[in-house]
Amino acid sequence: MANAALVIDNLALAGSVGASSQALTMPVSKLLTPHPSERWRSLSSSDWFVLDNGGSISADTIMIGGLTCSEDATVRLRLSSIDATGAAGDILDTGPVVNGDARFDIDYRSFVTALAAPLAFRYLRFDISDPGAAYVETGFVLEGLREQMTVNFTQGGSVQYVDRSRVAKSSSGMSLVWQDSQFRRVDLSFPWVEQAQRYGLIERLDRVCGRRSNVLLITEPDAPNLPRVSFYGLMSDVTPVTFGVIFDLYGKQLRLDERI
Repeated sequence: MANAALVIDNLALAGSVGASSQALTMPVSKLLTPHPSERWRSLSSSDWFVLDNGGSISADTIMIGGLTCSEDATVRLRLSSIDATGAAGDILDTGPVVNGDARFDIDYRSFVTALAAPLAFRYLRFDISDPGAAYVETGFVLEGLREQMTVNFTQGGSVQYVDRSRVAKSSSGMSLVWQDSQFRRVDLSFPWVEQAQRYGLIERLDRVCGRRSNVLLITEPDAPNLPRVSFYGLMSDVTPVTFGVIFDLYGKQLRLDERI
């Protein structure tokens, strides 16, 4: 099991995005908003978008989230350094990826790839085909460099679903339910943070992101189902950095709520 990793700088936010088609009230610009539920919607069952980063960037982690696909859907990621349409895929071409692949899971509404080494590219193209659907949708795109924790989290961490539905008892004793959305919450303890990461990754996480900017936490970068172990959202608490019992070691509690 690989140590947990974080991506705190989403390089996609500095780019511009275009699509093969878009619904009037759900334009492709929605991909660069902080809320996954603010989706781009196409006008057919097979469409694509292209993200232009404006220049060459280096990234080893890409996540496309907020997907609303059926089990028959296929997706395809291409990275290009020369082709503004992204079709060349001269840097990376995954080919068609089906649901159940380690990178794509419709239950978690995302495609995630954690590359072994950073790639340099300018254009990102993502194709979605969902036969039988009237349209395809995507909520956000993330691309960046992940940093793995030198020492992994300890036992006792937790992942839970938070259901925002309201339940009330009626006078007859029945339970009345007003359904609402739900999200995942992860709470991990890192009691052995080395000095370099304490004043590097952790310091930037607290100072730059705080509770206001989305980050990506991957609890197991080599997992057989990356969408299941990838959490994109906000830190629910900016927890204190604690001093360890050994010089130059620190502790950090990481709590993150998925963004909906």
